[in-house]
Amino acid sequence: MIEVDRLQRITSETENPSSKGNQNKWYFDGKWYKEDGLGYEALAEVLVSRLLLKTNVRQSVVYQYEPLLRDGRVVHGCVSENFMQPEDDKVISVERLFQACEGKSAAKAILAYEEPIDKIRYVIQTVERTTGLVDFGQYLREVLSIDALFFNEDRHFHNLAVIRKKDGSYRQCPVFDHGAALFSDIRKDYPISMTEEECRSKIRSKPFSRDFDEQLDACELLFPAVRFRAAFTIEDAIHILSEFRGVYDEAILRRVEDTIRMQIRKYSYMFS
Repeated sequence: MIEVDRLQRITSETENPSSKGNQNKWYFDGKWYKEDGLGYEALAEVLVSRLLLKTNVRQSVVYQYEPLLRDGRVVHGCVSENFMQPEDDKVISVERLFQACEGKSAAKAILAYEEPIDKIRYVIQTVERTTGLVDFGQYLREVLSIDALFFNEDRHFHNLAVIRKKDGSYRQCPVFDHGAALFSDIRKDYPISMTEEECRSKIRSKPFSRDFDEQLDACELLFPAVRFRAAFTIEDAIHILSEFRGVYDEAILRRVEDTIRMQIRKYSYMFS
């Protein structure tokens, strides 16, 4: 357990003032620490990232549960290794790219287009033209597939990113930030008393459409040859959840298990 009071809180370039993902964060000795802010973000981060190890996602950040000592009390948190190697590489968000090359916010820039497919195409073309990358579309389809599968409602343009290397060239960024997945916000939007059906009817996606399937379908039309494939089972999820017994309430664990079970059934075509 690390005492985070003695560490400097970090405000990252990818942090969005209107985002649910603005958890307290600290960086120390090559590791990132994040504290639960609205519910069970650490559980969501750990579960999603470990299940992604059984998919064809090329690069993703793996999170581990880590209790943190803050203000004299133990709080829920998670930790991940720094994926910036070497450390002078920089994470550049899609938002920052648009500010630099288009002179305006990515969220505002896509308003020039009505359909999600046109918004997605425009963002991909802009990112690839700016960075020289040729497979940002594949990366985006991976991310939108993951978000639909796990109900991540907070995929804004600050946590879609690329990595700029010291020599000025770019490389793909690992998939990161799943803290808002699986209805983890139980303090405001999805109290544990709310049924899963009510949660599903309320949740909205980002950043190209408020409907997860609408933006995922658009991405699949643009990249029909790029397929997100998962090989995990509900038993894999249950095994990971069992590690959180006594850490989070049983009602939370049941909600997460039920949600994943139903999502595996809904998106069965993603599973090999």
